[in-house]
Amino acid sequence: MNLKNAVAVCLISLFSATLVVLIARSLDSQSASQLKPQLASILEELQAIRKQGGIAVTPGAAPSLESTADGLVIYYFHSNMRCPTCRSIESQAKETVQADFVSQLTRGELTWKILNYEQPAGKFLATKFEIQMPVVVLARMKAGQIQDWKRLDDVWALVGDKPAFAKYVRDEINRFIAGDKRPVPAAPAISRPVIPVPDVNASDPVPTTQPLAIPVPE
Repeated sequence: MNLKNAVAVCLISLFSATLVVLIARSLDSQSASQLKPQLASILEELQAIRKQGGIAVTPGAAPSLESTADGLVIYYFHSNMRCPTCRSIESQAKETVQADFVSQLTRGELTWKILNYEQPAGKFLATKFEIQMPVVVLARMKAGQIQDWKRLDDVWALVGDKPAFAKYVRDEINRFIAGDKRPVPAAPAISRPVIPVPDVNASDPVPTTQPLAIPVPE
């Protein structure tokens, strides 16, 4: 049953239930008891419609991220038009994720998702990530909320170099997994000349500077 049919059946069933209740109130108890099977049938139909998903959410509403587990989500966003370069970016990114992060995928610490940013399901995140063309995005999730994210724009420049592409995606994912807590390199030491200082005792006489004797011609 599609959405339109479900809504139509729901409205008809609701109207029928209301009508039956009004008629039952106007009848005696014996007649009302005869209507109970009809009411039960209507109730079952309404429950079946509810189990099938009910009425859809209003288009354009922000999608719920509650179902996304904590961890790193790797999104690949594409448009309605799928060019060969876009498909290559998707396939290379997916291949890198599946080859180098098997354990994280198995434990659920990392998730691969594909969204169309021109469709309602992807427009909310596309706006948040400022997406204007197909691209890979890393998003750190916590309690159903996006804590941090990064768009990997360089996939376009590296798509023709598969090893460099894989290294770029792999390094960025590892950086996100580590929380980007790389140690800050220490500043290089500045070499200064060592000037020896002579030992001076308190009993030693302090040298004084004598004026130079300049002979004066007679």
